[in-house]
Amino acid sequence: MKKLFILIFALISLNTFAQKVEKDLKYYYYYVNQDKDFMAYLKAKKEFEIKKYDFKLPNSKEAVKEIETQQDKILKSQKTYAEFLSRYGMKNAGEYAELWFNQMTSLKTFIKKNPEFYKLSAKERQNIIDKWYYTEVAAN
Repeated sequence: MKKLFILIFALISLNTFAQKVEKDLKYYYYYVNQDKDFMAYLKAKKEFEIKKYDFKLPNSKEAVKEIETQQDKILKSQKTYAEFLSRYGMKNAGEYAELWFNQMTSLKTFIKKNPEFYKLSAKERQNIIDKWYYTEVAAN
């Protein structure tokens, strides 16, 4: 009887520890700040937001037309994006492309590890990002 009781207790304990955290809207609103990938995204986004005004993006009609028609090719990598920006006369295009891609890469890493996040509506995702972004900005 004692062995049966210990076995049942062990199985219940194991089951309790093995439970996966349910990542739903509540999780993202209250606990996602504990995810290092999400926080890396917020840090990269904050850095981009602060520094983006130091750059002047090309606004020629040719640049706009090219980005509209070949967006996938241009935004394929940091290098191709920097080349596109440089081709249209942007100074420090490599630095801008790096800032932009850092936030995109960290967001993709977060979503890859948390596919439930992408199942939320676009408005819910943006609300969560805004909540933690502005909480972090206010904390600094």
